[in-house]
Amino acid sequence: MITTKKLVIMGAGGFGREVHAWLLDAIKNGSCRPTSDTVWEIAGFIDDTSNAPDVFPGLPPILSKIDEFVPSPNTFVVCAIASPAAKKQLTAKLLAKGAEFFTLIHPTVVIGTNVVIGKGTVICPLTVLTTDLVVGEFVTINLGCAVGHDSAIADYCTLSPHCDVTGGVKLMEGAFLGSHAVIVPHVTVGEFAVVGAGSVVIRKVAPGTTVFGVPAKRISG
Repeated sequence: MITTKKLVIMGAGGFGREVHAWLLDAIKNGSCRPTSDTVWEIAGFIDDTSNAPDVFPGLPPILSKIDEFVPSPNTFVVCAIASPAAKKQLTAKLLAKGAEFFTLIHPTVVIGTNVVIGKGTVICPLTVLTTDLVVGEFVTINLGCAVGHDSAIADYCTLSPHCDVTGGVKLMEGAFLGSHAVIVPHVTVGEFAVVGAGSVVIRKVAPGTTVFGVPAKRISG
């Protein structure tokens, strides 16, 4: 008997459309490719505002608003929302309804030894996770990032494309790194802090603050 497992993408914006493409790759060549007893199917999006399927051809439909989504057996939600605060709020609502979340790891991702990855995390193409590190739940790691040995990325963090998280770094819950950000070894970025695009962080970033520049300096919070 063949079981059909459905994937529902939470968020139909630009990142949601990218996640749709990565899911197609995973179904064909990766972690959720069909087997003799399982077929994976992208059912559509859940989203409150976007009309992406009407604008961009070839996309599956928007099934409902996020708050109106009703989980069902053999249906898994893929979190395609980059904002750490929004991820935390929206995933909590769906988890309270009993939703199951899918961990998406693109087939081109390189994963070393002793790497732990939490549920609901999305890891995009050409990322490298080296060795002896932990990635929490509902983390977003976008295109071409590198995460060094002995690092820890807590729940709800987001790494924009081409970030370099070096050895022994700690990203606390909800930290956000802009594109091409670099965190030097053994530095901690606090809870829900923001590191601006292209910044080089050489010292601890306090929770809830925004830093920017080379070297990164506090600009708000």
